[in-house]
Amino acid sequence: MKAQIGEHNIELLFRRYFRHLCLVAMNYIHDKDLAEDLVQDFFIKYWEQHVDRPDPDNFKHYATKAVKNISIDFIRKRAVQLKREMGLPGLAEAFDPQQEQYDLDQRHTRLVRIFELIDNLPEGQKQILKLHAVEKLTYAQIAEKQGISINTVRTQLTRAYSTLRKSAAGVIFLSFIKYL
Repeated sequence: MKAQIGEHNIELLFRRYFRHLCLVAMNYIHDKDLAEDLVQDFFIKYWEQHVDRPDPDNFKHYATKAVKNISIDFIRKRAVQLKREMGLPGLAEAFDPQQEQYDLDQRHTRLVRIFELIDNLPEGQKQILKLHAVEKLTYAQIAEKQGISINTVRTQLTRAYSTLRKSAAGVIFLSFIKYL
């Protein structure tokens, strides 16, 4: 298993390449705030990945290509959405950009808090929780991947969820996890 990227390293990459990646996204999206959101989402997904990370020397090329692809995918999805809205005129009028921005801000705040809660878990619980909740692996797959018993997986997940439930933001996590 490759070494996981530390929070400090991801922050350094973020500070170093955020502007460049926003400019890449802006070439396709033409909306500064949306470009920043897409780049932030890229970094969150990058941080969550467990394998096959490029080394820091190749990060700029990897990230540029990834943000380009994310931007193109966004444009395609937006085109489909607009096509649907053209067929249903009532939906376009019901769209409230301020409410959407508020919802995005709330989601971002919850995500930051969730990552903080997960980072405070013991390493074994954190790793097993990510494999189960993010990668959607079964107990048996996690046990095989980690070289531990299924009962250990079950125990570690139970402890992780219990710890998260004890915090007020843990409730947010548990409701959020349903939608992953």
